[in-house]
Amino acid sequence: MEQASLDFNLDVEYNIDTSTNKYLSRLETYGEANYDLIIAIGYMWNDAVLQASDKYPNTKFILVDNELTETKNNVISIIFDVDEAAFPIGFLSAWWADAQGVDTPKTAYVGALEIPQIRQFTEPFNNGVNYYNDKYSKNVNTSGVYAGSFFDEELGKYLCDSLINTGADIIFAVGSETASGALLQAKHNNVWGVGTDVDQYFSFPEVAEIMLTTAIKGLDNSIYDVVKSFTENKFNGGTTYHGKLDNSGVSLAPYHNADLIVADSIKTEVENIKVQIINGNLSSGWPD
Repeated sequence: MEQASLDFNLDVEYNIDTSTNKYLSRLETYGEANYDLIIAIGYMWNDAVLQASDKYPNTKFILVDNELTETKNNVISIIFDVDEAAFPIGFLSAWWADAQGVDTPKTAYVGALEIPQIRQFTEPFNNGVNYYNDKYSKNVNTSGVYAGSFFDEELGKYLCDSLINTGADIIFAVGSETASGALLQAKHNNVWGVGTDVDQYFSFPEVAEIMLTTAIKGLDNSIYDVVKSFTENKFNGGTTYHGKLDNSGVSLAPYHNADLIVADSIKTEVENIKVQIINGNLSSGWPD
């Protein structure tokens, strides 16, 4: 948003308050002040945006990381096709497990809740593992569990430890504090991990040394594109913007500490997979 404010000469105000759930009143503050564009980030804003968009029809709204449950002509939703990143990560993770030289290589995931937003990571991840197996005639196993909570770090640790004790060679951790617990446990067990949303090598330095990569949601790039359309009077209200590989809305983080470990041939194949997904020649398998 900072870059957009500079590029388009915008006056920007922020209301970052994680201590309250007064979503509608926070939107009303800006609606009453006649702000032209209001951005709300997260699925929890859905109902508030629905109400505020009716109350302030001349104000434009962007709902990020959730598709509005009703169509509103002054609202654009931004969602992220994270399956396009999770599939090549599954392929990469299968190679990583296979490269450990164990008899039964295995990838595993810890997901917060068994909901579409989490399954869009985990199921294409599994599909990527299977793609590796098919391509190289391998038999890397994959499994996973859902914790039933976003906010249980200790449960994330417990579930991760259980998966590692049953042979997991790498852990894909998906979903807030529960995922953080899984990555912390992976580090404790000297097992590498994969994160989500933002490059966790930087955002979660406690586990940086075991991060293979991260499935990134490019909030900055996607919000920039939609704000740009607003400044050009091309705001296409009532639609959904998809953050994808081809518009940098999703991506894979650099390999960081693993860069010298990952085989060049696998790096090349990961890039080939991304190109095939962008060109429509390879499907992540999501949705079924």
